Amino acid sequence: MAQILVIDDEEMLRRTLLERAGHTVVEAEDGKHGLAQFEVQRPDLVLTDIIMPNCEGVETIGEMRRQAPDLPIIAMSGGGSRGGDLFLTLAEQLGASATLSKPIRQAELVAAVDAALKPAAGG
Repeated sequence: MAQILVIDDEEMLRRTLLERAGHTVVEAEDGKHGLAQFEVQRPDLVLTDIIMPNCEGVETIGEMRRQAPDLPIIAMSGGGSRGGDLFLTLAEQLGASATLSKPIRQAELVAAVDAALKPAAGG
């Protein structure tokens, strides 16, 4: 299966349901650590929160997109008072392959990951 970098400041979310789906998960607690892991691991897919300390998800997506234009990236946010939906829209504009609103159901997460990892059909 795929190696997935999960960047989120919530430890319980980082220990995701993706391992149960057979994927290898590499964890990072914020964008700064996520970018460092990205440099070392070069994962097949990145799943990143948007609102985090030490380099938010929007910055993280922008930098990863510069380094790896074809890397599948899924952005997620809990929304709330800091405008999570607006951040998800911005993440899409920066090149996120998909966005998810928290709380995320296991089936929704696995379906988004599978879709993002699927090679583009046709051309």
